[in-house]
Amino acid sequence: MSFARRRGLQLGLSALALLSASSIAWAQASAAKAKKPAATAAATKEAEGFSIAPAPAWVLPLQPEASTGLPSAPLQLLLIDKQTRIEPSGTVRYQHVLRQINEASGLQKGAQIELDFDPSFQKLQFHRLEVWRDGKRLDRLERKRIKLLHREPQLERQIIDGRMTASIVLEDLRVGDRVEWAVSLIGDNPVFGGKFVDQEWTSSSGGPVGLVQLRLLSPAERHIQHRIAEPSVEVSSRVDGAWRETLFKRRLVPQFHYEETVPVGVMVKDQVQLSEFANWAEVAGWAEQLFAKAMLPAEALDARAREIEAQASTPEERLRLALDFVQKEIRYFGTEIGANSHQPAPTEQVLRQRFGDCKDKAALLVTLLKKLGIEATPALVAASLRSDAAQRLPSPLAFDHAIAAVQLGEQTLWLDATRSQQRGAPAERQSVGLGVGLLAKASNAELSRLPPAREALRLETVDTFSFPRLDQPGTLRSVSTFHGDMAEWMREARAALPAADFRNLLAAETLRFYPGLTVEGEPEISDPEGRNALRVEIKYRSGDFWTFPEKRWLAGPIALPTLIAQLRLPDQTPRTQPMRLAMNGRYLHTVRYEFSEPLYSQPSDSRFEERNEHFELRLRYRGEPKMQQIEGELRLQAEQVAAGKWSNYRDQLNKVAPRLANTLTVPVLSTEDLVSLRRDMTALTDRMRNGSLKVLTENQGSAHARLLMMDRILAADRLPPKLRAAALVERAIQLDHLGQSDRAQTSLYDAAQLHDESSEVHAAMAVNALMQRKDEQAVSHADRALALAPNDTGARYTRVYARYFGGQLQEAQKELQEILQSGSEVERSYGSIWLYLTSRKLGQDGLAAIRDLRPSADKPAWPYPVLQMLQGSLDLDGALAMARDGKPEGQADRGRDCELYFYAAQKALLDQDLPKARNYLKKSLATGVVEFNEYSMAQRELDRIGAR
Repeated sequence: MSFARRRGLQLGLSALALLSASSIAWAQASAAKAKKPAATAAATKEAEGFSIAPAPAWVLPLQPEASTGLPSAPLQLLLIDKQTRIEPSGTVRYQHVLRQINEASGLQKGAQIELDFDPSFQKLQFHRLEVWRDGKRLDRLERKRIKLLHREPQLERQIIDGRMTASIVLEDLRVGDRVEWAVSLIGDNPVFGGKFVDQEWTSSSGGPVGLVQLRLLSPAERHIQHRIAEPSVEVSSRVDGAWRETLFKRRLVPQFHYEETVPVGVMVKDQVQLSEFANWAEVAGWAEQLFAKAMLPAEALDARAREIEAQASTPEERLRLALDFVQKEIRYFGTEIGANSHQPAPTEQVLRQRFGDCKDKAALLVTLLKKLGIEATPALVAASLRSDAAQRLPSPLAFDHAIAAVQLGEQTLWLDATRSQQRGAPAERQSVGLGVGLLAKASNAELSRLPPAREALRLETVDTFSFPRLDQPGTLRSVSTFHGDMAEWMREARAALPAADFRNLLAAETLRFYPGLTVEGEPEISDPEGRNALRVEIKYRSGDFWTFPEKRWLAGPIALPTLIAQLRLPDQTPRTQPMRLAMNGRYLHTVRYEFSEPLYSQPSDSRFEERNEHFELRLRYRGEPKMQQIEGELRLQAEQVAAGKWSNYRDQLNKVAPRLANTLTVPVLSTEDLVSLRRDMTALTDRMRNGSLKVLTENQGSAHARLLMMDRILAADRLPPKLRAAALVERAIQLDHLGQSDRAQTSLYDAAQLHDESSEVHAAMAVNALMQRKDEQAVSHADRALALAPNDTGARYTRVYARYFGGQLQEAQKELQEILQSGSEVERSYGSIWLYLTSRKLGQDGLAAIRDLRPSADKPAWPYPVLQMLQGSLDLDGALAMARDGKPEGQADRGRDCELYFYAAQKALLDQDLPKARNYLKKSLATGVVEFNEYSMAQRELDRIGAR
């Protein structure tokens, strides 16, 4: 890979992906349009850029081995044979491939052959192209099938490399065919000065491989080093006369799959590295010679140096101006044809054309700095491999980017001339996190350690929520300051994206955790003076921010998205490969809630800390009567998580996750109101104990307490409209439980005025109407509730009851049958009870209607004894005994007795035994369980048939 890594808004390894099929088609179409009339055979061969010839005599034919154990796949590669011979006239790289098409989905890959080469120093020879079908060989090597495409796949990254692609798309390929082809590439990039370097893959993204062989033939006196990270590769070497043969073999190779989260150093473990450079000193000497050819005197550069000296009085200021000039006035564009893949262009040429790639700009910056009296040296770095470059063989191929090491006083600054979005002082622009680099200086024998990223401040965010009144929308003022690389990426995104898309990008993480917010206006963006930073301020309106859990307090989300985004895990689990972590460095996020009145009685201050080998997280929680705040600091200090530590790392994240996204609770009553409420609660408890307030069940006692609390909360007037409606519904429910349906109805009407689109409001109104025997209203409100919340089973039961008592029996029966399609409702048994009653009231066989609806448990829970009584398999006394199950001897369960007597009365009515029905209805009412639907239904039935 050349020294032309594009800096700025990095797209990661996905930028190295292949062109799409549409791009290939476009290139093929362009080539067809440019086709010229046929010339002589010799001229045609040269013009086409390839030739057809027999395989070299030194190639040893290789046959595939038995593929037992090779993973099945639509396309398998039975053999990949690569043989390389280093000759004085140029290295010959022979490649022989055999593909097996097993499924229709493998036809596309199997039918397409693409070979990249650089025509400035390489020649392409085709030796064979065959399809094997039913044991017969079909020769497909025809000149007309071979199309040469000039695709420039890196053009979007502002790089042209002049490489050509020889493309063949086979016709009439079928499942079961084998495709076999062999080619040779002849020639060496002259930039390496006659030294051999290469890196070959022992796997394929096309499919699993039965056998991969790499054969290297080199003159015996030349020392070619190799390094392999994959342990399954077998290596052997022998000397035969003047030639040394080294073989690398790997069998039953799994298909290579690119995964974005895998560290690059791990992803390239399938490579065999080859290098004739003995050590890093030789690589450094080679690089020094390349840069020396480029850094030549240029009058235009002398003039620029004089301008800078006239403007700046200190070395630091001269460095800043020189860096500004190269970064901003020399645009990024790489011409990397042939030797220019690594050879920088002369500084005079770069100045004249006003563009260059990383190595060109590094050479220009170093040359300019030297004219300004500032010591500087080009340096090679690995923007992809980073620290893993130290594990590579000494070779130019270990690097993909060039920067400058600048000496400013006692400090060495590693500066990147391609980062056009940088601002601020030179020290603020230092490249961090690149791991290692190599100074282009022959005297340099070792890799240099570059500044780590662990202490680099990446992003700091302060979110301030303000709520002048809890019953009204609040605001959020979010201020984020991006530093270093992140500031540059955001500047580049701002320049590349439409304003609306950029705003959405900035707000995305905040809205993920606060979905009720809406952005107000446009972001305010500024550059802090003297810093390589970008400050972004966004204002939001809170909207429906608060919820009302358990109708006791307000609850709102509180999150630290800046920290969460860095720790977010991919979906894959369990994991068998290491995982690349987010960019090392420090991330800060503070969330502050401000209120206009004191809501909390006491100040608070607590801390949380988590330390491990991957990250450090520190949180501080502070509270005051009018304020709550979380301050978070995350330090990412590892570049990756080893596969064996994945589970432990996930557990660490699960431990801290609730700390990073949780709920803030806000009391809806003032301190004085809370004191008063506690006093009233104590008085209420005393009244219930001394009997001055008669309650027959725990539910009734709870209803009195809840009603008292709701009255106090509503009087405090701190709830926004929708939540006030929820409080009114809660108040109405408690009033219904106490048999005060008229008062409950008033609360519900008030709730509907505030929030008529609430399913809870209409569900409660349906129950209230049913209790007041307003069946049509009950059905209407239940309909509305279900339109708003279709899965509300409670509203469906209310509608069933209203239809049952309102005479709409067929509709009630149909709905019950639909409800009982849910197994959970069969287990609860109430649906079965009402289906029995409805069916019998329709004159049908009630037992047949529920025959298949028995709960699955060995001892079904209440109210199954009621169903048994209705079926006749249990008498009333037996059902009463089961109603008392779990109670102290002699003690009744009023709620169960209320239900049992009501349903016994219903059965008596269906049996036309009015005296018995009256008796059971009176016993149901005698329980005093006014909070049960069965109580109000019993009163309704007794009124209908008469008490006597």
